[in-house]
Amino acid sequence: MSKPDDKEKIATYEGFLHDINLYLTCGDNGKIRKLVNNADGWSYAHRQGNGELSDEEQQNLIDSKFWKLREVNK
Repeated sequence: MSKPDDKEKIATYEGFLHDINLYLTCGDNGKIRKLVNNADGWSYAHRQGNGELSDEEQQNLIDSKFWKLREVNK
């Protein structure tokens, strides 16, 4: 899993916020719920494993969740 650079992070975070606006405007609560769940998964990935994961494993988990932030169709 590749680690996002700052430019990729900014583009993803901005796109994520635009996605929330789009689905609010369309009234698609299911997709808003999925985006919020994605954000929760990304946040939890930072503390998941209770220190039992190596730094590399932890970062791979975080990166994996980051790249899925905007997924709503799965």
